Amino acid sequence: MKRTLLLICAATLAYSASAQFTPGNLAIYRYGNGDALAPGARVPVFVDEYTSAGNKVKTIEIPGTASGSNLGIKGLGLTSGGAYEAEGFPVLSRDGQKLTIFGYDADQTTPPLRYVAGIIDAAGTVTSNTVIEEAIGAPRSAVVEGTRLYANGNSGGVKYKEIGAAGVSQRVSTGQNSPRVLTIASTIYNGTEAIRLYAPIGGTETSLAAISPLPTSQVSFSTTPSFPGAALPFNVHQAIALKAYGRTLLYIIDDGDATGSAPLIRKYRTNQGGTTWLELGSISVPATTKSLTAKIDGTGVTLYFTTLGTPDSQNSQLFTLQDAFTDSNDDSKMLSGTPTLLATAPANTTFRGVTFAPGTNVLPVTLSSFDAKASLNAIKLSWSTASEQNSSHFDILRSVDGLEYQKIGEKKASGNSDVNNNYTFVDENPFPGINYYKVKQFDMDGKFTVYGPLQAQARLDKTNFNIYASASKAAADIYIYSTIRQQGKVRILSIGGQILQEQTLNLEKGLTKINMPVAQVQSGVQIAVLNAQSEVITKKFLWQQ
Repeated sequence: MKRTLLLICAATLAYSASAQFTPGNLAIYRYGNGDALAPGARVPVFVDEYTSAGNKVKTIEIPGTASGSNLGIKGLGLTSGGAYEAEGFPVLSRDGQKLTIFGYDADQTTPPLRYVAGIIDAAGTVTSNTVIEEAIGAPRSAVVEGTRLYANGNSGGVKYKEIGAAGVSQRVSTGQNSPRVLTIASTIYNGTEAIRLYAPIGGTETSLAAISPLPTSQVSFSTTPSFPGAALPFNVHQAIALKAYGRTLLYIIDDGDATGSAPLIRKYRTNQGGTTWLELGSISVPATTKSLTAKIDGTGVTLYFTTLGTPDSQNSQLFTLQDAFTDSNDDSKMLSGTPTLLATAPANTTFRGVTFAPGTNVLPVTLSSFDAKASLNAIKLSWSTASEQNSSHFDILRSVDGLEYQKIGEKKASGNSDVNNNYTFVDENPFPGINYYKVKQFDMDGKFTVYGPLQAQARLDKTNFNIYASASKAAADIYIYSTIRQQGKVRILSIGGQILQEQTLNLEKGLTKINMPVAQVQSGVQIAVLNAQSEVITKKFLWQQ
């Protein structure tokens, strides 16, 4: 699924590179064309497209001269001391549709300097008509959301400006004077979804500042959730936040020490209340690792990152790492493994950073709402999507304990849509007591995302029961709601009527749970029967693996 961004007016001219990106590929912002680099000199900049396997597809040269309202962009190849400057980090928009690069106005070489944001869409069109005119030291990063652009350097805080607008920008961060790499992400804290702007500050800060809603005036950023004392990052350079199974996952580049020579990629997950980042491991990565991107699907998270390299000794490199997990272990899977080298930059060039190619569906599912409401003898689920792309269907999952879920229904999705879509499903046979629900959305290619859980208390006015039979435990949990205190009997039968197990019960008014072991689990449909004083209730079931 994706949300289409309105980025520029139709009357605004843009550089057209006629270079359509392939969704799912990678985009690398590269400084230099291979000519020898001179300290303090500016160089041409490029966006290279690579496959996820590290094969180069094409290069888009970013114009170095002005054309109409668009300005030329160049970057600083080496500092005056001959090192690679920590600037020019590319950032993909929250919905994956726009890549923003940040550099110098190519036609201006004397102070006061002007800093230009280049916004690149899926067609390879470059729009570079947004300028930060205030002194920010160096163009570190910029990111867009709708018609808004947020940018930063190594001074001056986080800046906001409408894309293409004239005049000065607005500082929106009270603190965060020198953030590293900005990111805008969809998040969920304590069950509440929000769009957040992250502004890692680096240095000796051991917190991660963020703000929601996205600001247009100066505000104080929040540092909640906090990092655990046993797993404090030393120097957060970039943060990637991803919604996963009702929580927010966080991957950060931590420079590791004062020299930045021992960087780590750390993994965290929000706690239930959204107040603390829970530590989920870390891996060591090469020195000068400065850019990270990630994408989540039903198999886990795929990470890609780049190094700046070291002039005359180590060229920039592109790496990948798979963090495999599912709904069953997303809260405990520790980050581990050895990164795989995919590509190396040509001599006298640097990979300033990596993102997915603009046009990549990085938000396969975005539910704008998800609700569960109990009515008499039923629970109604409702959910809405703001837009859909290549969406196949939704599975509706239910659990009695919030741990083990069964599929109880399916709804066909709208496929491709740019308007709101509303869905409902009525569970006409809920468990007595609390029921937990998830919605599992599948794309056309089989990838999926799980939303929830939500819970609802069943309101029953008649004796009823439900059964959850676990083949691995060779036992069935039976939940019985009785309107009166009475005796009853539960039997499990084969489809041919053979009694496999039975148990006599003294039922209290309200909910009774029993566990019924069986000597042998049989495949296929079986029957559970509840004999109460005034009625007989029969249900078919299958053993769950």
